Amino acid sequence: MPKAEFDKQQKYLWSLVKRAGWDSAVQGQKHSRFAAYLLKTFGVTHANVLDEHQMRQAIATLKPYAAKASHLRKVKLNGAVMAHVSRKGKDIDWLHENMESWGYGDSLRALNYKQTLELYALVRKALA
Repeated sequence: MPKAEFDKQQKYLWSLVKRAGWDSAVQGQKHSRFAAYLLKTFGVTHANVLDEHQMRQAIATLKPYAAKASHLRKVKLNGAVMAHVSRKGKDIDWLHENMESWGYGDSLRALNYKQTLELYALVRKALA
């Protein structure tokens, strides 16, 4: 029997699960944090059996965890950019000047994760 496709809400829920890091196995266990959440909260083992109300509840629960994980990932990447710049003997003024000339503005914090990754690649190339 072929697997059923996820609907939009199920896809969104799964993206939150992955961003929050709840998809990987809990240390010392064979289940993920999300599987434990589903079992404890709803008494089910798979998200595809959640009704509409339960799906909204799961999404509302996971949103803050995903946002926090995304923020921490971005902070870590910002630190990597700054560390690379410093290791190569440059300073924040050098970074800001080049960010503006490359079209990224003058604030590393204002960039989203994808833009910061692109900038990091440019910084590494410029300081190679």
